[in-house]
Amino acid sequence: MHPCRARIVFPALMWATTVWADEAPLVDLALEDLARLEVATVSRKAQKLSETSAAVTVLTAEDIRRSGARSVPEALREVPGVSVTQIGAGRWAVGVRGYAGRFSNKLLVLIDGRSVYSPLFSGVFWEALDVMLEDVERIEVVRGPGASLWGANAVNGVINIVTRKATASRGGLLSMRLDNQGHPAVAVRQGVELGGAGALRVFAKGNELAESRSASGESGVDGNRGWLAGFRMDSAGSGTNAWMVQGNTYRRSSRENLQTSAQAGLPLLLPLGADLEGSSLVGRYTWGLAGGEASLQGYVDTQRIEAKNYGTGEVRTADLDFQHRLAPMGAHELMWGLGSRFVQTEIHLSTPALVVSPSGRKFNVASAFVQDEITLQPRLWKLTLGGRFEHSTMSRLEPQPNARLMWTPTDADSVWANWSRAARTPSVGEIDTQMFAGLHQTGNPRMPVVAMVSRPGPNWAPRAERLDALELGYRRGFGNGSFEAVLFHHDYTHLTSISLDPGGVVLPGVAGLVPAGVVPLQYLNRGNVGSARSTGLELGLDLPVTENLRLQASYTLMDIRAGRSSDPVTQASGEALEEASPHYWANLHGLLSLGRGREVDLMVRRVGAIGLGHVPAYTSVDLRYGWRVSRSFEFAVVGVNLFDPLHQEYAPDFVPSQPAYQPRQGFVQGMWRF
Repeated sequence: MHPCRARIVFPALMWATTVWADEAPLVDLALEDLARLEVATVSRKAQKLSETSAAVTVLTAEDIRRSGARSVPEALREVPGVSVTQIGAGRWAVGVRGYAGRFSNKLLVLIDGRSVYSPLFSGVFWEALDVMLEDVERIEVVRGPGASLWGANAVNGVINIVTRKATASRGGLLSMRLDNQGHPAVAVRQGVELGGAGALRVFAKGNELAESRSASGESGVDGNRGWLAGFRMDSAGSGTNAWMVQGNTYRRSSRENLQTSAQAGLPLLLPLGADLEGSSLVGRYTWGLAGGEASLQGYVDTQRIEAKNYGTGEVRTADLDFQHRLAPMGAHELMWGLGSRFVQTEIHLSTPALVVSPSGRKFNVASAFVQDEITLQPRLWKLTLGGRFEHSTMSRLEPQPNARLMWTPTDADSVWANWSRAARTPSVGEIDTQMFAGLHQTGNPRMPVVAMVSRPGPNWAPRAERLDALELGYRRGFGNGSFEAVLFHHDYTHLTSISLDPGGVVLPGVAGLVPAGVVPLQYLNRGNVGSARSTGLELGLDLPVTENLRLQASYTLMDIRAGRSSDPVTQASGEALEEASPHYWANLHGLLSLGRGREVDLMVRRVGAIGLGHVPAYTSVDLRYGWRVSRSFEFAVVGVNLFDPLHQEYAPDFVPSQPAYQPRQGFVQGMWRF
């Protein structure tokens, strides 16, 4: 063991000498019983998982701990239908039911109901998204559209990260981690009582992520480091007449290499460093209203990114959301709500390869939703009808309806069928950006090279992308385990894509023949000209084999077909879309309790090939050994990618970065509670 690691780990082991002798059996430490596990993201209210008519997975705090995950994307690897591939240090391609990428624009990510979806490019800055996993209560993952309740951009799925209430995290916690490359991570939290008013939790976290490798195994490809700090206050009450206030601030530095070509055709790496920072403040109040329950949530949020030598971008958001769940009226349970969001963006660039006009925008989003859960036959048939109407000054009015039918023939079995419509609002980057897309060799001696420039189409009236989704699912609970199978078909129209400008090759400002030595332009017009369909199968299993052994497995099979086009550029974009995600991926997690606080987790992942970038299929094996040394101290050793010294998981898509390969890794972690 490295001397530095020994100085951290061994004193902790000597200090924590009281053995955890009365631990609960493994079956009580994994997922709660299906009939009792609650989820709130599907219907914007707490309801039993067994009663939800949607494909939903809940990762509990225990699931996250046993997985050895160091980040939210790593924890999501075990969820069926969720594709998680690592692009580099802190950079991820996360997608639900396909359309994964560095900036997956059809996935809505929430933290305690606050959207972290950026309107600059329609996606999530995963390299900036950080949470204190020790205080995460659960992660709810809804596969399939959630737009009828959560609004535009909840197209393929919704991920809601739910943190613990301050009243449930009293006392102190210190977590320390060190990997085999010497990169540290430290997190500290303190919870205090506020008399009879409630409780307060304050926390801080700092870490440095392991670097990726080049194809030859060399380091220096990328890096990511930063810190996070915040607080959360909760009232002593629960349900009605309860309040919550939380805030956080963060700063991260990320670096990577841009890969381009020199004039002689030799590869050229250009360093790209980015500083990402932001802060948010959220408040929520819940109270009884007209025999039901109402809640009002508001938040303000700022995000800023500075890419050295390239420019800066900033987003400021103010959001207000109201919802009211009425008391049941016979067979009907109604819920309705209103929402308003104001967004201001500023982009200032210092590179001629990218032009944004206008540099600043202000836009508003107004929305209203209603949902009715109708009990057609008690304990047997339930019908849910609802819809959301949303208008953005960046797009048009988008109705997003939803219909769900659920059949529960027994207490253990449920079958559902859904139809949903969802929309994705165009981003500021899509509407306002003109970008150099590369050089194209024509084979014409008079014009051997043409510069390709992507721009908004001259006559483009931006509208939202649209999805019509069908889903058929079956869920069965048995004892403390469950099985789920879901079939889905998604039909996408009005996708934002590019096409050749009908004016052909041009040289602005010059009439007649193209002068020698001058590179002419070929514009690629952006517009709602794309379409696609995807079909897939998702399987999930949670099986308690014995009192001390549990198996969790998932398998996803998916196929994406883009609409054909006579335009060669639109056709090529569709083919790239088809090859941007693996056609299958599978996970197997074995959880074994050895007694006296000792536990072993074996995780095996198999991911199919990705055609875009020619990324081959790979298998990764991770192993975790944990020891609850005492009631106040836990210790874990984790090995990642044990039997493969180096592999690539995803090729750069949005940013032309140097391809990053993930090496074999290991880390030790200790956690003290006091």
